[in-house]
Amino acid sequence: MTSPRITLYDPDGTVHEQPSGGLLWVLLHQLGDLPGGDSVTLIRTGAENEFMQAWRLADGYRLFAQADREPLLAHPVGFDAAFGALLAWNLGRPDWRDACAWRPAPRPPQPDTPPELIRIAYEPRSGRTECIGRYLDGQFWAVVHGTRRNRPGEIGVALFLFGHDGTYVRSEVHDDVPLEQAHALREQLVGQLAEVAYGDIAVRTFSVRPGDVTWELVDRTVTHGLPRVCFYPMDIMFSPPWSGTYST
Repeated sequence: MTSPRITLYDPDGTVHEQPSGGLLWVLLHQLGDLPGGDSVTLIRTGAENEFMQAWRLADGYRLFAQADREPLLAHPVGFDAAFGALLAWNLGRPDWRDACAWRPAPRPPQPDTPPELIRIAYEPRSGRTECIGRYLDGQFWAVVHGTRRNRPGEIGVALFLFGHDGTYVRSEVHDDVPLEQAHALREQLVGQLAEVAYGDIAVRTFSVRPGDVTWELVDRTVTHGLPRVCFYPMDIMFSPPWSGTYST
């Protein structure tokens, strides 16, 4: 059986292609016994998601193996068992699993997910959420905001309508509105709605592209690594405790 191509990264950051068993033995023996200290890592060439890493802690060796998308952990492990697992991995032998007692490694914590309904607080002096509330058929959010396609002296005006359950229904977007007419147009759009009452709203994420610009309330949790919902093109962000206030 042909051994796989293996790259070894030693504690000094030196790279070794196709390391020998003797080199593995020496490096494993020389590891410091401080928690979180140096490690040796074996990576299969062409399969960066498959690797084995070893640390030396005060109570023994700690091994982490990623194979076939299955993260495994072994700790504490004696020197002979740790060396046996690394050597078998290095040679491409499946018996590396038999060298020590492996168990499923705990998955890294996932960020909390935003609620289905994103609360948006009515802030009369905010410049961004001062024209939101409810009307006879649901909820509304009207904005005046510039976009990348606006010409000098012009701005965008948009009205977004949602059902009582927060689901996006429709929108009316006007691009390139003269600055001196923008707020009057926004009031005109809201004035067409029946039984308007300004206040907080709670809506679901949505995305609409009526022209050259995408207007959207979108979950950016994966991007930020933390629960975040952003509204573009305004670039405002909502986050826990989901009180409705935003940051820029």
